[in-house]
Amino acid sequence: MADEREMYDEISALIGSVAKALDFSEIEVVTAIEQGRLAMELLSDERGENYVQVSCDGKSARVYPGAIFREHDHAPDDDEDCGGGCSCGH
Repeated sequence: MADEREMYDEISALIGSVAKALDFSEIEVVTAIEQGRLAMELLSDERGENYVQVSCDGKSARVYPGAIFREHDHAPDDDEDCGGGCSCGH
């Protein structure tokens, strides 16, 4: 019998990341998805890094593996090391 929860962990992690990025609860993210208010797009930045662009209710952010970059955040210059794990997108 096949596991009907295929990719459950990955989807749960994505919902959690989107919630953190938009400052929503996970329930608010699921509700926004159900209502068609949440937009998600898979993209690559100028460095070739993959991310998910999310937007809902006037908020938007880039969700990278291990980092979140919100519209109002300042990304460090190319020669400035953020150390990773912050919301700058590195």
